[in-house]
Amino acid sequence: MSVSYSTIKSISEPEAMAALLAEQVIGPVLPSVLVRKVRTKQGRRFEAPRVLWNVYEVEVEMPGGIEARPLLWTKAYFDDNDCMDYRRRIDRLLTSQNGNPLDPGGYVRYFEDLNLFLFFFPTDPIFPRLAKVASPDRVRPLLEEHFARLRPGAQIRSLQAVRVKYLPEISCIFRYDADIGEEQPLTLYGKVQHSQRGATTYEVMKALWDLPARASGELVVSEPLAYHPQESLLIQSALQGEEVKGDRHSDVFMAQCEAAGRMIGHIHSADITVGQPHDVNVEIDRIERRLDEFKLSAPRVYMLLRGLLRQITAKAARLAPEAPVPSHGDYKYNQFLYDGSRFGMIDVEYFVQAEPSFDLGKYSGHLWPASPKDWSDTAQAKEARRVFLEAYLKVRPDYDGRRFSIYEALSLATRALVVTWAQSRNFQYMAETLTALGYEQLKTRWGE
Repeated sequence: MSVSYSTIKSISEPEAMAALLAEQVIGPVLPSVLVRKVRTKQGRRFEAPRVLWNVYEVEVEMPGGIEARPLLWTKAYFDDNDCMDYRRRIDRLLTSQNGNPLDPGGYVRYFEDLNLFLFFFPTDPIFPRLAKVASPDRVRPLLEEHFARLRPGAQIRSLQAVRVKYLPEISCIFRYDADIGEEQPLTLYGKVQHSQRGATTYEVMKALWDLPARASGELVVSEPLAYHPQESLLIQSALQGEEVKGDRHSDVFMAQCEAAGRMIGHIHSADITVGQPHDVNVEIDRIERRLDEFKLSAPRVYMLLRGLLRQITAKAARLAPEAPVPSHGDYKYNQFLYDGSRFGMIDVEYFVQAEPSFDLGKYSGHLWPASPKDWSDTAQAKEARRVFLEAYLKVRPDYDGRRFSIYEALSLATRALVVTWAQSRNFQYMAETLTALGYEQLKTRWGE
């Protein structure tokens, strides 16, 4: 019998997960370890109607009062057949466990009555060598030559591997800090990606690093240092700075918009051939595949988005496609770091060959606030959009914006889907606001 959404959602709540860990996972094996609290972490994904991922941090108290906070994640299937297929694929992993949920090498457990698989990091069926790259001692031989290149003659006293971001079965980012006797550690970053996507990312980063705009300082990116296919590990230099926040009224945000316009202009002008073709139908199909799941849970959003998608499709059919260019693929303001003087661009793993309006529309669509607190929020977003596009046109003055409105509307429609998936507070209002903006921007002429 398949498991209902309500059952899976119920067991996925932090309190229920804490009870499950205490009563069925940690408690029976390690009775002296107390489960204090479970917190949700970034990484929740709902691939309706098939599967739900959740990521947690569990606070445990070891004997002697020692605290630990291991990371765990769950993958729950709604359909028995899908669940059994997945179980067969990871059968070797399930039968090779030593029974200790707090083993540094990881742990996995299957709950048949819930169609639920529970993993303790670094166990991940997609990344069998994740434990290696998460261990400072085991990954050190892969990193030493790159540390030596950055700081010739430096002696590494100790090495730390810090998990920065983890999306189960998708990717994991590590920061490797080497103590070389200086006030600040010498740092490298490592990224593990599924399906050997790191090889493509490495080629993209090399091409970006070799651009004249990078050498002149107009384009700031990390230097790719190596790709190790057996570990699916891309190693790159550290890019300094903090992620740009979403305060449209801040001077930093507005400066970032200008820098982002120039940078994507240089990328679109480059002769980079890496990346798969990506046309407008990919974006339309992506929304269409997800839309039906909201017929009952959010019928008004469903109707509004369906109508918007029909208008987008009709306009895309009327206007001839633009010539493809090298594209970032996920261009948004939060893809930048700011170090106090420069903006550095990150996350190029979705690099494709697409119409220039794809990047421009996606970026612009993310400037509009989903839940404005004041009229000035929307006005400031419009100003940020103007600054971004004008900066782009200074680099590529021949761009005519013929299909820009199509991609901006698609960006807003995608955002509406995302907030509806998340079911966060006020999601209905935010989704409707974003969809209404999509209608408006689809009808707005270029330059207005």
